[in-house]
Amino acid sequence: MKVKTDCPAEAPILVKRGSVTVKIYTESNSVNGATYQQFTVVYYDGTQRKRKKFGKLADAKREADLVATKLSRGEHQVLQLTSTDRMIYLEAMERLRPFQRPLNLAVREYTSAIEQLPDGITLKEAVDFFRRRNSSSAQKRTVRQVADEMLAAKRTAKLSEVHLKDLECRLNRFADAFQMNIAGVSSSMIQAWLDAMKGSGRTKVNYLRVVSSLFRFAVKRKYLPKDAIEEIEAVEQVKEGGGEIEIFAPEEMQEILNAASPEMLPWLAIAAFAGLRTAEIHRLDWSGVNLLQKHIEIKAAKAKTAARRLAPLTDNLAVWLGPYAQPVGKVTSYTSWWNQFGKLSDEVNRLRKERGDLREFAWKHNALRHSFISYRVADTQNVAQVALEAGNSPQMVFSNYRQLVTPEAARAWFAIVPAGSSKIVPMRAAYVAA
Repeated sequence: MKVKTDCPAEAPILVKRGSVTVKIYTESNSVNGATYQQFTVVYYDGTQRKRKKFGKLADAKREADLVATKLSRGEHQVLQLTSTDRMIYLEAMERLRPFQRPLNLAVREYTSAIEQLPDGITLKEAVDFFRRRNSSSAQKRTVRQVADEMLAAKRTAKLSEVHLKDLECRLNRFADAFQMNIAGVSSSMIQAWLDAMKGSGRTKVNYLRVVSSLFRFAVKRKYLPKDAIEEIEAVEQVKEGGGEIEIFAPEEMQEILNAASPEMLPWLAIAAFAGLRTAEIHRLDWSGVNLLQKHIEIKAAKAKTAARRLAPLTDNLAVWLGPYAQPVGKVTSYTSWWNQFGKLSDEVNRLRKERGDLREFAWKHNALRHSFISYRVADTQNVAQVALEAGNSPQMVFSNYRQLVTPEAARAWFAIVPAGSSKIVPMRAAYVAA
């Protein structure tokens, strides 16, 4: 049998917020001879007197505090919540109390974060990822700072100037795109950057290789945790084959050379008939061009692969270079060829129109080197030899450069000479004397 006392055992506890006062009465209940305390929260909502009973004082105080706060703010509707909703509300307020963050602001921040996360990813997973990548022991570095440190380390290791120049170019482009802490760079960000990049598949592969090296360098320097490498591994590997390899036909090459200015001819002839890369020609000195022994020396410090090689100097190339050869000095003074390609294309089209040819000529990307390798393979029937001459592996020649052409077309290619010239090399007196 339960017996309830009608009078409070002691004075009520008062909880005040502004002009609002909520009282907590302590009462005693006897059940089967045992006495238990009961706490009743009493307040007025308008003219209505409200009473709520609790078995624990802490719960009664929490309710009194909530009621007093809400009534003082005029938030009467909160008090109309169901018991379950109020329990959820009270728990949320209790968890937020140490952070002194209003519930509406906390919800706004939470929903904003969730909206930005990929489907299926929870906020906790995102926070765990951030904590792994931003541990207190990790030193904070921007992408630019890590890139500069990596370049300095490579220079100290005395890598070839060619390799360093290529590395610097790619790292600078990546650092310009990601002006942030390197710990904040994710695989999805790298993927989006590569997808938006204009260039061949091989170009993107080369950039991804450099970015991978940058991340590994950052891990070694303790700027990133070891699992940061997973961000690179998560990037979709780009296929190097970016479509059909383009080459120039022999008659197109003849047109190009006929339209070129004297300053451009040595560069164009070397690219087309010896297969040197643009950067290699830019660094080439006339002292490396041997018209007598019929080869062009690409020194290790000037080669992309950092290995010395000899490119062939064919009979027709000797004819083109003869009038320009010098004992020493740079083969070309141009620092950029992109504008020159456009001007050259315009001149080819102008000459075509003069003779009534309405076909539109357009420059083909990297087609001079592609053409040399394609025609050279057809001429020699020796892929390994051509790969050595071009500074590539045989596999690379097959997968990236080789364009099947006939031996007849190859003979026509290497027979291109200036109008009125023969294949007898017209040596300049100064060159012969040297």
